[in-house]
Amino acid sequence: MKVLIVDDDIDILNIVRTACESESMETFTAASAEELWAALRAGRPDVILLDIMLPDANGLDLVKKIRIKHPRIPIIFLTARKSDLDMILGLELGADDYVTKPFNPRALVARIKAVMRRSELSGTLDENLAIGEAIVNLKSYTVTKNGRTEELTRREFELLKLLAENPERVFTREELLDKVWGIDFFGDFRTVDVHISKLREKIGEGFIRTVRGVGYKFALGDQK
Repeated sequence: MKVLIVDDDIDILNIVRTACESESMETFTAASAEELWAALRAGRPDVILLDIMLPDANGLDLVKKIRIKHPRIPIIFLTARKSDLDMILGLELGADDYVTKPFNPRALVARIKAVMRRSELSGTLDENLAIGEAIVNLKSYTVTKNGRTEELTRREFELLKLLAENPERVFTREELLDKVWGIDFFGDFRTVDVHISKLREKIGEGFIRTVRGVGYKFALGDQK
């Protein structure tokens, strides 16, 4: 596994690199956005650990640009910013996980492995999913509707797939967090609500129903 660590704090770089290499992961480091792009040109990593506050760029802006060129590389934010708004925004923009500093290096490695397992599982899919007038490509993470194609973030994709494969089953927000984000995710229920809202914008209203006081379900019947 190749891990690209992007952080301008040399101590953090060394801690993360040591933790990853102790698990036989190959590591590359970058201390700026410029070095990040150079590393990506040199080779594709299996996962990117990205600090939000870099000297020459904001990680929230960077993740959007990375997603355009590399839509399927898992990205984990490493940051000292702990507000719920920062976390939700980072995940909404396409990050796969969000780890706040200080962190336990062994716990971070476990999070990396969990993200990679989900990535490898979703990468084996090659079929399309028809949802009303929308066609979701389960390989390219795109949804096409009325001639317009939009990309799904990895979380949006995994959330939609889980719901669509279990029509009419009601999932609580807690269940969705556990199954899509993982039991080691430290976010809250608003993360689910944000992603559901984005999915409705992309596939259309009516398919993902809110079950008041409980959670969400996928409905293929009469759309209201």
